[in-house]
Amino acid sequence: MSRYSLMRALERASRPEWIVAVLTATLAACAPLPPVANPAANPAADQAQHQDAPQAPASVAVRSADGPLPVPPNLIALTQPAGQKRLMGSAHNRSYWPLSQYFETQRNEAYCSVATSVMALNALGIRRPASTLYPDFPYFSQEDFFRDVDPQVANAARVSKEGMTLDQLSAALNAFPVEVKAFHANDLTLGQFRNLIRDTTSRSGRFALLNFRRVDIGETGGGHWSPLAAYDAASDSALLLDVARYKYPAAWVPVAQLYAGALAVDYVSGLSRGIVIVGTRAH
Repeated sequence: MSRYSLMRALERASRPEWIVAVLTATLAACAPLPPVANPAANPAADQAQHQDAPQAPASVAVRSADGPLPVPPNLIALTQPAGQKRLMGSAHNRSYWPLSQYFETQRNEAYCSVATSVMALNALGIRRPASTLYPDFPYFSQEDFFRDVDPQVANAARVSKEGMTLDQLSAALNAFPVEVKAFHANDLTLGQFRNLIRDTTSRSGRFALLNFRRVDIGETGGGHWSPLAAYDAASDSALLLDVARYKYPAAWVPVAQLYAGALAVDYVSGLSRGIVIVGTRAH
């Protein structure tokens, strides 16, 4: 009912009717929205859980300055003094500097794999293609990512809805002039997984792109992609540069929990998630 219609109705109503009308309008305005279905409750309904499932907005009262959702207590946000101290004291932080220069926010909720890849491609310093966004400046961008990718492997329309599996992203990245190696987590022990992260973050010409399930590190959401930028031996944690920056900030995550998240099965491939290593090709 419009404000005008409501006022006319009130003018015609007796006092008891006027009170009822006001109460009805007030209660209607305050009625809660219908509950949002949780896709994670049904594994088949969350697609492959490649990307974050849309979530109901968190209460403003529990949001922190580090992001729209509170950082789980087992994680340390990079914006916190303890997070910054850990980065500066790490002996395995060489990936952070080039990746942070090209830090991206995924353009939609299913583009975490694309944003993660674009960060790595720009950070590698390889020859960049012409850019739709910046015609005068070659640049790898999310908008142009699929330009040279075989559409049978992946295409923008499908990935915008479903995201990408570990093997799918690995195949897509082979369209670029880089060296690509994919590792399913169930093919790695925890020690091998840790060594892979430590060794990769110790270099500036190779980057670890992690595919994991958020709930295993204490966060809200489904499957996700983001690059790992550093490793801290003292805390046995790795720095996750979350490309869903509207949702969570970059944070230090215990390696054991990252491993658990990478072990989670992707229901499309039927395989575990894992790590894709992208590096410059040997000449």
